[in-house]
Amino acid sequence: MAKKLLATIVATTLIITGCGPDKSGGSYDDVEALRDAFVEAGGECDDWNQSNKVSGAAQSGECGTDTVLSTYLTRDAVQDRIAETKDSIFGEMGGEWLTGENWVINTDDVRGIQKKMGGTIVSFSNDEGE
Repeated sequence: MAKKLLATIVATTLIITGCGPDKSGGSYDDVEALRDAFVEAGGECDDWNQSNKVSGAAQSGECGTDTVLSTYLTRDAVQDRIAETKDSIFGEMGGEWLTGENWVINTDDVRGIQKKMGGTIVSFSNDEGE
C-alpha cells in the first residue's frame, strides 16, 4: 500500500511540475539497463539476446526480430553510427531510430517510446531524391 501511495505522489508531482523525460534521453551504463528502460517505457522485449553485433557499439542486443538496442562509449560514437547508416543500404530503406546520449533504439514505435524515455528521433529517408 505504501509503495502504491508513493508512486501516486511521485506521478502527481511530475505532472504538477511539468517534468517529463530528459530531452537528451540520458545515458545508460550498459545495454541491459537500456533494455530495462525500454521495457519500462512500454517496449516489448520477451525474447532478449545480447549479441553485440552492432558495428561501433560497446554492447548491443535484440528483442526478437523487430527491435535492436545498442549502447556506445561516447556521444560521438552514436553520431558516427547514424552517419554510417545514412550512407548505407539500411539508410536507403528508411525508418526511424530513437537516440540518446550514448544509445540507439531501432523499433517500430520510436515515437511512443520517446514520450516516456526522451531522446531524439533520427529519420532515414527512403525517398529517391534525398
